[in-house]
Amino acid sequence: MDRRDLFKLGFLSTTVALGSAYANPIKEQQVLSTNTLNKVQNKKRVIIIGAGFAGLSVAKSIRLLGDKSSEILVFDARNVFASCPYSNLYLGGVDGVKYEDLLFSPLEPAHKYGYQVVSDKVVSIDKSRKIISTLKGDYEYSYLVIATGIEYDYSTYGLDDTKALLCQSLYPASYSGGSEQLSLKKKIENFKGGTFVITVPKGAYRCPPAPYERASLIANYFKTHKIKAKVVVIDPREKPTTKAKGFLKAFNELYKDYIEYLPTSNITDIDLENKAIKFDTFDINAKKFVTKTINFDDANIIPSNKATSLLKNSGLEVTSDGWGRVKTPSFQSLNDEFIYIVGDVLGEYPFPKSAQMANSCGVILGEHLAKILNGQNPNFGEKLPGNVCYSMVSSTAAIAVTHQAYFSDGKVGVNAELFEDADNATAIATKNWYFGITSNIFE
Repeated sequence: MDRRDLFKLGFLSTTVALGSAYANPIKEQQVLSTNTLNKVQNKKRVIIIGAGFAGLSVAKSIRLLGDKSSEILVFDARNVFASCPYSNLYLGGVDGVKYEDLLFSPLEPAHKYGYQVVSDKVVSIDKSRKIISTLKGDYEYSYLVIATGIEYDYSTYGLDDTKALLCQSLYPASYSGGSEQLSLKKKIENFKGGTFVITVPKGAYRCPPAPYERASLIANYFKTHKIKAKVVVIDPREKPTTKAKGFLKAFNELYKDYIEYLPTSNITDIDLENKAIKFDTFDINAKKFVTKTINFDDANIIPSNKATSLLKNSGLEVTSDGWGRVKTPSFQSLNDEFIYIVGDVLGEYPFPKSAQMANSCGVILGEHLAKILNGQNPNFGEKLPGNVCYSMVSSTAAIAVTHQAYFSDGKVGVNAELFEDADNATAIATKNWYFGITSNIFE
């Protein structure tokens, strides 16, 4: 793929073919429901849990790809869609980017394509009876799609549930749309100088390049506004998760005096009251790990990500770190033929947890379900998802990576291609991609 093809993908990928986050660190409990049961009546019912990039793509795709008669219900605790992709441009003050660019209502496409969006939280799944329980009622399903995205896990930073809630309030991750984005934006605009810390999550997490893009754009904001500040990026890895060459070049050349990158640094505790982070890092000279402490003036604490406890509590197969398992090469749960898992909550395949991958997988799953609802063979594995991920490293330049899934020797893998020479053309493609994918889902 050459750069011209990359730009075309920015325009077209969403038409050929971005998960909800429940940011509550408190463990979800299995609920014994006493609600009246809303039964499946004279037509099949598909219930989708999660109105994010994956869930909404499934709903629309079912309708567009052949099924017109089934009932489709999409459940989400939120009543507005606030996008995480493109939010770093808003946070970093890129010209022309407004908060309104991140906000969408799923009600219009729901009406247009014939599905319902229900503002309610799903608290349990009884797969033996094919029933979900919400805060307001119980619903029977014919097929269930779990597209719940990610939840936060502060325990890997040594924080208990009480401290996790405080940390989330004081130093919001902004990996969930809405109030966290507004709060972090205000922090950046009101920052008077000093040390601003950004933490990179441990393990698998949503949008691998996001913390590094965010660091670049916040540093760009401080530099542009002549604020004497240092953005310190604490990363448990040896180098950025993806597009390492492009990000490190930006750190070292564009933001030499504004970004300090701390690799192989594992956070062990955060003192919220005294604004101090303790971490273990590898000392090259001593050839061993040593414990260090950094004091900060403000921070964007991005915790580890985890899958919803709905999966495990419902008896569904999960990976060792809790993400959903499926039957290769489908999105069908490994141990339930009526349940499908898609988007960021999926752990079976080596897919990046990104909006484009969620959208691409959602479109394919929608086609599978449309065929199943019409009594046809879904042909699992016939189509495999693709991904494109753009990252701004300044207000006018960006880098990118593409992924294409493949199925070989009984396994699903991905091939990646990097575009790490930052330029303005890729920045333009970034904006075209974002408005393309959101238009495709919400119009």
